[in-house]
Amino acid sequence: RHAAREPGLHDMEVDKACCGGLWKTQQCFGFVLGIFLLALLTVWHPMQDYPVANYMLGITLLCGSFWVFEVIPIYITGLLPLILMPIYTICSTEIAAKAYWNQVQLLVVSTYLIDLALEEVQLPRRAALKLLLATGVVQPGLLLFSFMAMCYVLSMFCNSIAVTLMITPFAIGLMGAAEEQARNSDMESDEEHSMSDAEDGAAKGVQRFADGLLLGIAYASTCGGITSLTGAIPNEVMTGIPGMQGILTYRSWMIFALPASLAAMICAFIVIYVRYIYGLRLSAMTQEVLEVEWEEFASEYGHKMSRDEVLVGLLQILQFGLLFSRPILSKHFQTAYGEVLLGDSTLACFPAILLFLLPSKRRPGQSLLTWPTVHDKFDFGLILLIGGAYAIADGFKQSGLNIALGSGIDDLTRNQEPLLLTFTIVLMCTICTQIFSAVGTASTLLPALNSAAQTSLKHPLSMLLPAAVACSFAFVLPTATPGNVIVLAKSQDLPRALRVRDFFFTGLPLTVITVFVGTFLIHIMEVVIFDAEEPFPKWACDGVSCIWVSVTGLVGSHQVTSQACTADIEVINCTLSNGTTIDIATYMAAPGA
Repeated sequence: RHAAREPGLHDMEVDKACCGGLWKTQQCFGFVLGIFLLALLTVWHPMQDYPVANYMLGITLLCGSFWVFEVIPIYITGLLPLILMPIYTICSTEIAAKAYWNQVQLLVVSTYLIDLALEEVQLPRRAALKLLLATGVVQPGLLLFSFMAMCYVLSMFCNSIAVTLMITPFAIGLMGAAEEQARNSDMESDEEHSMSDAEDGAAKGVQRFADGLLLGIAYASTCGGITSLTGAIPNEVMTGIPGMQGILTYRSWMIFALPASLAAMICAFIVIYVRYIYGLRLSAMTQEVLEVEWEEFASEYGHKMSRDEVLVGLLQILQFGLLFSRPILSKHFQTAYGEVLLGDSTLACFPAILLFLLPSKRRPGQSLLTWPTVHDKFDFGLILLIGGAYAIADGFKQSGLNIALGSGIDDLTRNQEPLLLTFTIVLMCTICTQIFSAVGTASTLLPALNSAAQTSLKHPLSMLLPAAVACSFAFVLPTATPGNVIVLAKSQDLPRALRVRDFFFTGLPLTVITVFVGTFLIHIMEVVIFDAEEPFPKWACDGVSCIWVSVTGLVGSHQVTSQACTADIEVINCTLSNGTTIDIATYMAAPGA
């Protein structure tokens, strides 16, 4: 868990030569680079039409530099926009602060509380051991697939970071026991060999399998997180974009993202199998090792499921069921004017509150989940991280940077066919994710793509959906996503830890495959589920840069009676999708048109 709170460079035991021993050389470089970029854009204004946008770009690059080089903990970096945006007159503190706590964060808190309860009662670990013992899985390929499938399914309902935190220690303990047995077996088979020679036998095979298993856990959890709005941070960032919360539901997103997510998981298994498992004989991973691990678990938590485990499992099912059925339930909770009152946050909070109302049998006098446990284990930094991404998105809009960057993206993608547009966005976001992390890429590119959609009058979901999914194709570098960071840090408990090159040489072919396969599946599903090739929708018009006007005509292949147009800076004239310029006052659409 420390690996999730202080990821990457802060965990590595090396000399800190800079700033009185506070920073490592990389962190010092990141600090200087970030400050230099902010100062440069403070005095140099490449975007003349939007002067404040230059400041916002500088703040974004500063945060990106601090995130990439981890100058300070990445969660604290999320607070920098709250400090800098009012100073640079981009927006008020009130506007910036609102981004740090909204219904998306409450949804994250509610789902994370269920995840903590699952970890507290050790239900996932019991399920994993029971599955392995029942199937007798000791073949390397089947064992890898069992772990990856379990992580994938759990991440469909829990936050992918929490799943990685729950499963990784269990996998490392299992691999540690198998490696110890392998060393003993090697020593017994040839007593004349030295310990170093013995390590080259079955123990080396266990080490090779452990590398593949940890990568499989990280990749499968990331792929599973794609399927839910709360499973991955980029999905949470996208739901915070204006208009998205009324369009994207837990159910519709899961149906849309499932094919691409499942394909990525299968590709990850195949790549890891070919690189680590093919031709490997894991003689040390026996039924005996699993039984020993089970007895150790049962001695602490019992051979049978406790009432606490059953209740927490039922609450997890209840939470998923409520979120999945929200479109049906919300029809019964509306105002007289048709405004929907029931949202995902309310539905997710209900099972979470029950955790503190239902009594625990294992700990008499206490609830299933206690506040001291939450205080100790809940990753509050995650809220700051998401808030920082939302604050940057708000800053984009307040400063005009979203329009400036959106115009550049629009020039790049204006005349592209829909499938090629999806491929371009997926490729761009995937490359940026490997370098700048999923959080940095999502918080920077999603607002810009939303603005590009308004500038070009393309359906915003045709740009945002591929981008959000692609931000989770984070397989090449350990810093690309929290799941990679966790397994890298926790692997230090093994005799031979994971290396950056393990991620690179495994993640590179996987990323190439997922870009092409994901593009095809994303494009199909965005059209089937969200009609992403339809004309620009009215709900996406912000009334400032995009105006809805009563102009009939043909938009693409669709005949419309009213449509969107892009307003100029003076908001006097606007341009339709076919390039025609009209006077806004003459054609302004009536309310409800």
